[in-house]
Amino acid sequence: MCAGCGQRTGAEDLVRLVVGPSAPYVAVDLGRKLGGRGVSVHPTRACVRQAALRGGLAKALRGVAHVEPESVLRMMEAQYEQRALGLLSAAARSRSVALGTAAVKAALLGNQGDLLIRTEDSRGRGDELARTAVAHGCATVTWGTNASLGDAFARSELGVLLVTDRGIARALLDCLTHVETLSEDG
Repeated sequence: MCAGCGQRTGAEDLVRLVVGPSAPYVAVDLGRKLGGRGVSVHPTRACVRQAALRGGLAKALRGVAHVEPESVLRMMEAQYEQRALGLLSAAARSRSVALGTAAVKAALLGNQGDLLIRTEDSRGRGDELARTAVAHGCATVTWGTNASLGDAFARSELGVLLVTDRGIARALLDCLTHVETLSEDG
């Protein structure tokens, strides 16, 4: 059950928060593997804020007098970002990623690809590649900057990439959707 909205839902739709060994430390547990007393909340600004303001987090996490919703939201977003980078690394290790405009275009024309990622500051043919991806039934998402995506692949800059492994693409899309939802003002 979400400590924010009170809705009962599957554990896969919720994020677990746990009290650290020395309260009032609160940790985000995306993998649901940390020990300690925990509470679940939807990974949305509204639910985290509601849980903090109504005291649902503090009550459920016994001993935590005050939970700052903005810090919890930043921790959630950071963990989803870290997970996304890990998934990109897995895609690179399994050679399930096309990097750069030319490689992405070639993969799309060969009907390969399940997720197109382009950066917020991508230039050039990003819009054209996004339209081509959608026409081929490929999901698209905007995330990061040329520099941050480049860092993930030991390049100075990278504006666009295509994930060709369906499982990795789905997990990445899920992570990046949460990042977008958590970073929205609301």
